[in-house]
Amino acid sequence: MSHIRSRDQEEPRLGYWSAQEQYTMSDLLDFAVEAERGGFRSMMASDHFHPWFHTGGFGNFTWVWMAAAAERTKRMSFFTGVTCPIFRYTPGVVAQAFASLDDLYPGRIGLGVGTGEAMNEVPNGFEWGTQAERLERTKEAIEIIKALWEGGNGFLDYRGTYYRTDRARLYTPPKGHIPLYMAAVGKNSTRTAAKYSDGLITFLKGVELEQQISAFKSAVVKEGRDPESLEVVAEYKLSYDPDYDRAFDSVKRWRPTRLQGVLMSEIHDPRELEKKAEEEVSDESLKESWEVVTSIEASADSIDRYFKAGFTKVYVHSSSPDEHGFIRAFTSKVLPHFASGG
Repeated sequence: MSHIRSRDQEEPRLGYWSAQEQYTMSDLLDFAVEAERGGFRSMMASDHFHPWFHTGGFGNFTWVWMAAAAERTKRMSFFTGVTCPIFRYTPGVVAQAFASLDDLYPGRIGLGVGTGEAMNEVPNGFEWGTQAERLERTKEAIEIIKALWEGGNGFLDYRGTYYRTDRARLYTPPKGHIPLYMAAVGKNSTRTAAKYSDGLITFLKGVELEQQISAFKSAVVKEGRDPESLEVVAEYKLSYDPDYDRAFDSVKRWRPTRLQGVLMSEIHDPRELEKKAEEEVSDESLKESWEVVTSIEASADSIDRYFKAGFTKVYVHSSSPDEHGFIRAFTSKVLPHFASGG
């Protein structure tokens, strides 16, 4: 069993999701401190240039925020959910940034990677390639990042189809192993995660979800790896308020994430995403993605289904109208159930 899982066994299986698109950096720091005080020990933060929505959206630089949050907390570990290491961030810079974070906060830093979205890369002047190209770029990026992390005193010469390094070396290497997870949806990306990552991050539900977890574990075995040594991570979307309409109103900003094929879309202007979503995404569709509850205890059964489906870690992404109230209610009434193996 790997050291990644053994570390996570010391903390609750539930983590807290930090929505960098929805709040100011200072508000998110307050949430992180309160979440740790309530019992959370792991946090995943979205990593975007543009937010999913224009109205009320934020564009926080997640890496800067992670350093500040790690400084203000004592035990909390931080992961990105997820970083695209192929355009606006080059693989070498990603390796350097997270090695430096791990040097400052050893054992508390993790990296989630994915093939990205146009809304983050095209505004920075990059061409939006095909999914196949972006996946191949991601493979090469992971190889470079891991080689630099593990390089010791050596120098890396890498020659790939899309990237190359010329005698590259991290003079501030990580203190230890940095977990690298990969977000995947399709078959090819799932196989890539099985080969290169320490765990899978997925956003699917229902039958598709069960099929993906099965495919991931089968691919892990084919790579000669132990499925029990890897994480399977879910983002659980929840909005809580005693008033149902108020709780649901708070998730309407996320309507663009329910657009058909949005992860592959070439739309990169949040105003266009927002307008298109208003026209095409119904309230019923939004409710399929978000759980809206008036009793915080009602979320426990839904979370339990994730673990029964094979997930090892669930990050709770709250879009509650009163986030402080949500954290207090969740950590006092739901989190202890799972921390005790419920």
